[in-house]
Amino acid sequence: MEAEKKIKKISYLESLNARTVFDENCIIQVSFALIADKWTLLILTTLMQGTKRNSDLQRQVIGISPKMLSQTLKTLLRYGMISRKVYPEVPPRVEYTLTEFGKSLVEPLSSFYDWSVDWEDRLRTIYKKTKGKK
Repeated sequence: MEAEKKIKKISYLESLNARTVFDENCIIQVSFALIADKWTLLILTTLMQGTKRNSDLQRQVIGISPKMLSQTLKTLLRYGMISRKVYPEVPPRVEYTLTEFGKSLVEPLSSFYDWSVDWEDRLRTIYKKTKGKK
């Protein structure tokens, strides 16, 4: 019975080759829509170093406003990618940590990091050219 429930997981390339249509319902689009904004990946990457307090995140994620940090943390909590622990102290201490779901991004983001390093010169050149055109 259990074996019947298991569905063969196909690779990205197999899925890509089997598709004739791509739209907003494509799982890769759904995944990117949830995590690929300006701040989410930076916060997740910072939390991959370990548990952090709000002030640690504010200090490490350069350029993020306190309001945007708060909004992004609330979103990641809602997604179940991070957990929040409040300690009954004065002043209150709050820590954020990755959940198992959040930790599941380590491997794919490591691959993306490797790709970024391999293509760093080209990526920086493109980024510089496009950054001035906004």
